[in-house]
Amino acid sequence: MGGRGPRFSPGEEVLDPLAAQVVVLEDGEGRRTLWMSIDMIGMAWSQTSGFRQELSALTGIPFDAILINFSHTHSGPMSGFEGYATVKEKPEELQAYEDDLIERCLKMALEALERIQPVTVSVCRGSSDIGINRRLRGADGQMGMGPNPDGHYNPDLWVLDLKAQTRDDRCVLFNYGCHPVMVYGYAWSGISADWPGVCRRQLKETLGRGTQAQFIQGLAGNVRPRRLADFERKAFRKSVPEDVEATGNEIAQNVTDALDLGTTIELDLRAVSTFAMTPRDHSDLPDPAHWERLAASDEELEQNLGTYWRDRLKSGIPPVRFLPWAVGLIQLAPGHRVAWLANEVLSEWLPFLRGCLDDPDLVAWGYCQDGRNYMPTDELIHEGGYEVDRANTYSKNGPGPVAVGINDAMREAFQGLADRME
Repeated sequence: MGGRGPRFSPGEEVLDPLAAQVVVLEDGEGRRTLWMSIDMIGMAWSQTSGFRQELSALTGIPFDAILINFSHTHSGPMSGFEGYATVKEKPEELQAYEDDLIERCLKMALEALERIQPVTVSVCRGSSDIGINRRLRGADGQMGMGPNPDGHYNPDLWVLDLKAQTRDDRCVLFNYGCHPVMVYGYAWSGISADWPGVCRRQLKETLGRGTQAQFIQGLAGNVRPRRLADFERKAFRKSVPEDVEATGNEIAQNVTDALDLGTTIELDLRAVSTFAMTPRDHSDLPDPAHWERLAASDEELEQNLGTYWRDRLKSGIPPVRFLPWAVGLIQLAPGHRVAWLANEVLSEWLPFLRGCLDDPDLVAWGYCQDGRNYMPTDELIHEGGYEVDRANTYSKNGPGPVAVGINDAMREAFQGLADRME
């Protein structure tokens, strides 16, 4: 089960099905883009790059125009194992699951191409308040995890409505940034798509069974469901099944409302991608005794981390100096661009990217191609907290935090992408 750090307990029950979905868009000049959405915590780049290359070879769609987006449900399989800081071997069952899933997704993409048909394309913009910032400074002055009504989150809800011109088929893609972390609060070993699954189900009931409701996760790195916020205790309360239903139904209504606000566009597709070379700060790592203590722990999570970093730092290979951050830009039509970013992207990046690209309508997707590693801005690095420092110990790109200078790396990367797209 994923979303629990490098702990290796299997799931025990299926509460609701996980989904993998794909849509292929083609413009009047024959240029195509493929977007795949998978209910997983997020695979590692080493897996998705090979997966995308095979998709490109089978479909003829350029590598840069193929997106694998992960809903980041914390109640699904522990994909992305390759990125965890652990000396344990990858479970055979998990490898078999991923191999089978990728094979079925390849077939699904080919089926989508066979079923391609003329559609009317509408861009719809709405809003939703199901999310809330989860970074809250405590009484001790440290940045912790709690509902912060004054913290940043993006209420932006972006919907792409694809209506078949000759049949009743319809595809509604919706993008919003919020962690799906409700189900594992009451069903630790239960498999579930969490609130995105409820939303998809409700949209199909509302819009018709012939509708494909497809979720694309946004910049959710520091955003949790608002419904679980206990403002008096300054903490998130334990969830119950009714919370998942209520949250999923609320955003489904938000999507339905947004569909009334659509603007029809003619597709004019462009796609470019690159890596932002984001610096890491390993100037102040814990001493070797810290990792020795963790390695001797009886707690599985601490034992994994301590053993990995003790052995890694003793090996003579230093921690990485840079994290190559996969990013890209897709144009649907003039004035309609999507920035996609790998990893767990914090919500503050959306206004940053809109500013540096001078595009107030820019849409941003996180958890694309790779679901590992939290990505804070320079300003958040100064604040500290889980997403800045502690989370990095779980990743092979740790154990230290991202370094100041990440803003400049991102500005350079995206301005370069915009120039290439022009």
